[in-house]
Amino acid sequence: MAVRVFFCGEFVADLLEQNQGSGDFRLLLGGSQFHGAMGASKAVKREGMDVKVGFVGPLSNDMFGERFFKTLQDSKIDTSAIKRVERNTTLAVVSVRPGQENSFSFYGRDTAEQMTKIEDLPQKLETGGDKKICCFGSISTVMEPARFAWLEFARKQRQESLVFYDLNTRPSIARDREQYRKIVLEWASIAHVMKASDADIAWAYPDMTPKQVAEIWLAQGASMAVFTKGMHGSEAYTKKVSAEAKSLDLVVYNTVGAGDNFNAGLTIEFARKSCLTQQDVENLTSATLMDILRGANNTAAYHLISIGAKPRDVTEAVA
Repeated sequence: MAVRVFFCGEFVADLLEQNQGSGDFRLLLGGSQFHGAMGASKAVKREGMDVKVGFVGPLSNDMFGERFFKTLQDSKIDTSAIKRVERNTTLAVVSVRPGQENSFSFYGRDTAEQMTKIEDLPQKLETGGDKKICCFGSISTVMEPARFAWLEFARKQRQESLVFYDLNTRPSIARDREQYRKIVLEWASIAHVMKASDADIAWAYPDMTPKQVAEIWLAQGASMAVFTKGMHGSEAYTKKVSAEAKSLDLVVYNTVGAGDNFNAGLTIEFARKSCLTQQDVENLTSATLMDILRGANNTAAYHLISIGAKPRDVTEAVA
């Protein structure tokens, strides 16, 4: 049976500072879900899988929107659930900080992403009977009023899709930690799979371990909690089992898009394992869960290598 993976969220025009403090910026197409869709499309092609990738969300008619739309179409990503709107694209200024999380400043007042309304989203995702995975997360689920539209849309998708949520926390937007935790709990009651990075947890739950956070999310209704630990790999918990997997040992300078490509790999591995319902997730064995994490780690590694990372042992390849 074919599987369709939909990345649901925002487009962001990234101004990336080439060297910290240089003032030398390069314009890139960005956004958590955009990177996820692109990573999934590449992984599907690389693996020769019967998985179709699509995008859901409003897209500006401005010059950035035109470039996003063409890039998606050139990558064979389904754009039928995208609505073009007369609002500008959100801008992010990104400062690369070697050995640390990158710094983001967002300019998003009255943009297509901030002002997303439920009428900007499809009433139904047509799949021709294929199973669906829907991925949500990042700034569009925190910005108001957009987050209310995405919550309503995600609740509908939960009835007929496997739902993923990635915190991808941006403190410059989240700001109020306690309010942000409440928003995350709302998503834990909707999403079957919750995912966060070590940086997300350090900001949102500084007084807790990933395992403690997982227990909160699982009690709220999620079936799985996944945590990435930078170059130290990833770990995951269900109500029955847990697992962890190491990443390929890389020398990394720029980590932009790594977490989003991990998400892409995660969805592809769920499709590969035919893990497409809540019951499937809850019945995973620790061995299968480890395999899923390894595959997601490798997809993130492929992305990092594509933007300049090198294996510490140059003879080593991604398994």
